[in-house]
Amino acid sequence: MTDTLRRTQLSLPGPRSKALFDAEAMYLAPGTQSVALFSQLSIDRGEGALLYDVDGNRYVDLLAGVGVASIGYAHPKYVAAMQRQIARVHVGSFTTEHRAALVKLIAELTPGDLNRSQFYSSGAEAIEAALRLAKSRTGHTEVIGFWGGFHGKTGGVLPLLGSSFKHALGPLMPGAYLSPYASCARCAFGKTFPSCEWHCVDFLRHKISPDSGAPERCSRSSMRACSPTCSRSGRGSAAASP
Repeated sequence: MTDTLRRTQLSLPGPRSKALFDAEAMYLAPGTQSVALFSQLSIDRGEGALLYDVDGNRYVDLLAGVGVASIGYAHPKYVAAMQRQIARVHVGSFTTEHRAALVKLIAELTPGDLNRSQFYSSGAEAIEAALRLAKSRTGHTEVIGFWGGFHGKTGGVLPLLGSSFKHALGPLMPGAYLSPYASCARCAFGKTFPSCEWHCVDFLRHKISPDSGAPERCSRSSMRACSPTCSRSGRGSAAASP
């Protein structure tokens, strides 16, 4: 090793990664996450926070497996625990010793009276369950989402998706309203707080109740900054439907 920082320019993806990616793409339906599509990497293994592709290149996984690998890859204790459980039973809705212990531990760690847990197989499924819970508990049926938000692609959460592709899928579940984030540093309306007098709240109020008076549209520059699909999907207009 020397004190000189050596920089190596890699051509990614490597030949083996590219070949395996192309072979899979012949039979894999669309819907893979963008990070996988753009990189076209084929991963061989993981260790700690590192991933290794089939060409031998090493990467730091800053995505943590899209948020589900916070303890890293192949931790010996994790691997041993998984092996023990799979050797006994690996799927099912019935009570098990370990699940009973887990829900009790979660109840002990969560604040206040949050003492019940439920488990789901995907984020979209969990969000839909949260929406059902909120609607049944409050008696209200309208939900607010934000531009750029992502909560999955199932039918119950599509109306809250901050992406324009959903508009080609037919009627969406009613009762969802989209608004820009209330970010004073990057105001979608080009205003300054507090002189704006909470203009973003007025915008959302008009979306929910059009008779409350129409606030002005987002500025052109903020629409471009928010999303290239703002103007095409009509979300830049205060009078547009969600």
